[in-house]
Amino acid sequence: MDARVLVAALFGTAIGAAVSYCLVKRDWLGAGGVLSIGAAALLGIVTEGNHSRAEHSAVFAASMSLILCFAVSAVLRARRLRKRSAAQA
Repeated sequence: MDARVLVAALFGTAIGAAVSYCLVKRDWLGAGGVLSIGAAALLGIVTEGNHSRAEHSAVFAASMSLILCFAVSAVLRARRLRKRSAAQA
């Protein structure tokens, strides 16, 4: 078995568990953030190696858009938590 497959499987399982935990807690933004950063990391693991320039560009664009989704969800989640704590005070 290729070590890359084992790493991807373990990483995918950890991401799935983290997303499931966020969904049980009804933290939609947290689940979206974990899923997007995990998908970007898995994309990097699965597609590493010598490939064509076009494939590298497509993977880079997809990774950057997933990281942007992570950043947006992190900012929105922090804003929501800040508003919630201010309302309780």
